[in-house]
Amino acid sequence: MKFQKSIVFRNFLFLFTNQFFNLIIPLLVFPFLIKTLGIASFGLYSLAYASVIFSFMICDYGFNFSGSKYIAIHKGDKSKTDEAFSTILSIKLSLAFLVSIAWLFYIFFNPKFANFHVFGMLFTGMIIGNAINIQWFFQGLEKLGRFSTINSIIKLVSNISILFLVKSPNDMFLIPLIYSAAFLLSGVITIYLAVYVVKVKFTVLSFINYKQYLKDGFDYFVTIGTTSFVFTGTIIILSFFEKSILIIGVFSSLDRVIKILVSVYMPYSTAIYPRNMSNFQISNEDGIKSVYKYGSIALVFAIFCILLIQFFSKQLLFFLNTDLVPYAFWLQVFSVWFFFIVLNNLIGYHYLNGLNKSSIFRNTNILYTVITVTLMLFGCAYYSFKGCILAVLFGEMMLTFMLLFLIRIKKFF
Repeated sequence: MKFQKSIVFRNFLFLFTNQFFNLIIPLLVFPFLIKTLGIASFGLYSLAYASVIFSFMICDYGFNFSGSKYIAIHKGDKSKTDEAFSTILSIKLSLAFLVSIAWLFYIFFNPKFANFHVFGMLFTGMIIGNAINIQWFFQGLEKLGRFSTINSIIKLVSNISILFLVKSPNDMFLIPLIYSAAFLLSGVITIYLAVYVVKVKFTVLSFINYKQYLKDGFDYFVTIGTTSFVFTGTIIILSFFEKSILIIGVFSSLDRVIKILVSVYMPYSTAIYPRNMSNFQISNEDGIKSVYKYGSIALVFAIFCILLIQFFSKQLLFFLNTDLVPYAFWLQVFSVWFFFIVLNNLIGYHYLNGLNKSSIFRNTNILYTVITVTLMLFGCAYYSFKGCILAVLFGEMMLTFMLLFLIRIKKFF
């Protein structure tokens, strides 16, 4: 048991370090970008960044969970891990190619990117780089040390480069250029590690391979897609209704504070996922105990973060930008969203997926997304960013109640 705890803690540290440099550092750079780019350019950058992050979800196709779960269960069988590695990587690259084409159409036909086509096109490298990211493979093997170290160094260098090279709005194109180079380099190096250090081998694939892996990842894809549409699509939806780039900038700033908290939590969720899945293979009782044990730590962390924001929201926003201080109340309201994000992640991805009831989580997420997006459309149209915040908060709370209700009536205890 102590050995298992040490593996979970070690992988959490690796994943947190990776997440810190991959997502949290770029989020922390945003006060610098607001001052350097100006509100209008920062608003355009936020819209592009949110859109490309959403495209990551399509390319990942839920393999971060289904692939990791498969590797965790079959890591003692090299032929199966080789097959999973080859199949999933080839599927992700195929999806990335299609998504990249769609991304170019989005850039050229979206009037908000008029005169900024090159800026938008440079994000394509991030899409391809994310597709060849094989964190799911090392996560399943529970061998994240070298992956995390390499990825962290590359992302640190890329963000430092932005701080030194981006001097004015005219340098805005350097941001996606640097990030794309970092994503591609990280992906290439870690694939090299998998092939020459872990000794994984590319295998000849059949149509049946693709069909089975796509089937295994489908529930995760739909679930993550619906969640991602709400989680990353808020700025995109708001941009259709809100004409003031200042308000979009304000909402983006509040949104990124919450995203930083989520980025801190996700490495922990990712680290405990293989352990929870392995315990479910022993018995449902062992798996449920594992989710309760590790999940309680996450919920205590979420409550602690929310309390900090309730007491220090003005000071936090003053540090980011003095013009944001009047919006402290809405940051306090928005922060409650974080608790329900963590809770739903634990119930759905860890609890229900461990019980092989991912279809329930998928179907509930579809309903949740339809209702939440509808609320967001009306909220943004009539109450701007305030309506958007209330819509996503109500939607996440509603998802919690639906999941708990289904668990109760179907007796998934």
